[in-house]
Amino acid sequence: MIEALTLYCVPGVGPGRFKKLVDHFGSAGAALVGDNDEFAKEADRRAEKARHGAAPARRARNLLRQCTEAGIGMLAYGSGAYPGRLGHLDNPPPVLFTLGRTELLHGPCVAVVGSRRATAYGRRVSRSLGARLAEQGRCVVSGMAMGVDAEAHRGALPGPTAAVLGSGVDVPSPASNTRLYREILKHGVVVSEFEPGTRAEPHHFPRRNRIIAALATDVVIVEASGRSGALITADHALDVGREVHAVPGPIDRATSQGTNRLIAQGATIVTDTNLGHDSFTVRSLPGEPELRDLLAAVPGAPITVEEVAEAAGRAADEVGASLMILEIRGYVVSTRDGRVMRTPGRRPMMVREGAA
Repeated sequence: MIEALTLYCVPGVGPGRFKKLVDHFGSAGAALVGDNDEFAKEADRRAEKARHGAAPARRARNLLRQCTEAGIGMLAYGSGAYPGRLGHLDNPPPVLFTLGRTELLHGPCVAVVGSRRATAYGRRVSRSLGARLAEQGRCVVSGMAMGVDAEAHRGALPGPTAAVLGSGVDVPSPASNTRLYREILKHGVVVSEFEPGTRAEPHHFPRRNRIIAALATDVVIVEASGRSGALITADHALDVGREVHAVPGPIDRATSQGTNRLIAQGATIVTDTNLGHDSFTVRSLPGEPELRDLLAAVPGAPITVEEVAEAAGRAADEVGASLMILEIRGYVVSTRDGRVMRTPGRRPMMVREGAA
């Protein structure tokens, strides 16, 4: 762990560069002593020089001591204990700080998120969904925010649930949910990429949302306005190949604008909180890099094979065979006129204005 923390503490090595360095060298320890030019290629020259200084190692030791004394766990990218689904992100957390049952992060997880200003309907549905999913043995992942998130956690308890914070794991956020935070620690797990003691800041929440999306196999949006942060979570979910589900709501209510739009754009509609085990069957992204890259070139609207080939920079005959594999696996579908598109619900064509 100390090698991972040291690399994490090197100035200029953010989440994306940490992943590149570990993937390139094979481990954080190998990256710290690896070839100077190769390190600089994956990061930059400033970071390459900084790794040789005493400051990163000193800061890493202090952080390790702080976490050990507080009973805070740490999962580093590249280690066997790190949640594999987070590796689908381009910029996974280099270190995930944890309190509680980290084994839940490796099992079946479904995210339930939505508006902080939830209606009575939204709160009721969220709690019911959380309870039903936990009964099935699925870990309910959410952000412990007021409204939909908090009710999803409450519904899941005392079953499995994971709270992803926009603060340090030792800083309940919001403070008004401290009682809920303590209950989650008893039965579930609290995680964050922010160091212990870090206070929540507005710019932390988009980063938190990508973790919520990646930890889950599916994401359910219960209520969301047209500018809701929950829609950012939906975007992240689609980027890493998760299926997005949405709960419909009244067309004249602001908190239903985002969810109703998701449904119109192809998200799977949730019509019953009494979910069966087969309600969430999405697979993650294809394991083969060439198939993942090709899938990224396929939109949610029909497109010809030739257009896919051009977008992917590959030969049309090669693309045709790969698209057949993706179709067999359920990632794409063919239209009657021979064109292809992403399977509805896997990646709707989402266009939002000024999401916050």
